Amino acid sequence: MPVRALYPPLSAFSAYGLGLQNSAHNLANVLTNNFKAGRVTYGELPGTSGVRANGPQKLDVRGPLTPYGPGLPPPAGADPAIPEGYAEGSTTEVGTEMLNLIVNSRTYQANARTVRTADEMLGTVINLKI
Repeated sequence: MPVRALYPPLSAFSAYGLGLQNSAHNLANVLTNNFKAGRVTYGELPGTSGVRANGPQKLDVRGPLTPYGPGLPPPAGADPAIPEGYAEGSTTEVGTEMLNLIVNSRTYQANARTVRTADEMLGTVINLKI
């Protein structure tokens, strides 16, 4: 028999874990030219009280232009619309990613507490039956 009280926090572990991975990936590429940061959005799973992660979807914005040295070939994957001698920088915003890390980790912690509480409640029920 499945324990329905555990489904929402366990689905949230998966969803917000993906959010943590995405933020870590974005931060790891903050200095990578032509890197498009991804965003994860969250929604409710239909017919349940679980959480679903959507994404990561790449942001469709242009990164800052950075000079790359005269005589060097354009970086791999460079947009031809960018002037010669410049490369498109990463679209990662460090402040936004740090905020996402905090929110996702706190949500992860809250769901861990929910699982711990459900476990304690099930233990109490089992002890009552004995």
